[in-house]
Amino acid sequence: MSLVQTAASKDEELLWFITYVRAESLCRVKGHTGQDVTLPCKYDRKYYGALSACWQRGEIPTRGCSNQLISTDGLRVETRASSRYQLLGRLEDGDVSLTITNLTEGDAGRYGCRVEIPGWFNDDKHHFDLTVVDDPSGTTGESAGSTELTSGSSSCTISSSLRTTHSCR
Repeated sequence: MSLVQTAASKDEELLWFITYVRAESLCRVKGHTGQDVTLPCKYDRKYYGALSACWQRGEIPTRGCSNQLISTDGLRVETRASSRYQLLGRLEDGDVSLTITNLTEGDAGRYGCRVEIPGWFNDDKHHFDLTVVDDPSGTTGESAGSTELTSGSSSCTISSSLRTTHSCR
């Protein structure tokens, strides 16, 4: 192996690493029991067209989703583990955000969204660590107020209200 081949190989590895890291995000979210929470996941539908996407509990594997909660082909919901998991965003705009209704403490944990973008290592992967706490107001789905949480370079805006879309940047 020549020195030129070694340098090119290291550049390829670095490029792969940068691409891989860029496609993932982590956001910490706090929800309240009895309320709904929406975990954001969107892609550029005008650019890519309709894409398959899936949500799961836990870390997203190298391919597909394991422990799948809900999936779409970009046009309609294909599979759903429970009616509590919904895609309420506009699929035609690339909004595949997951809404979990009537939160329980058992819903706490890591969630992942994978948008399957054509090509090798192109998938968008977003992880969310959901914490569920007792609803202090005693109401369900009506609590106002929002919380902003930051983790690394991700910033999350979280609101307990029923119709708020949460963002993770």
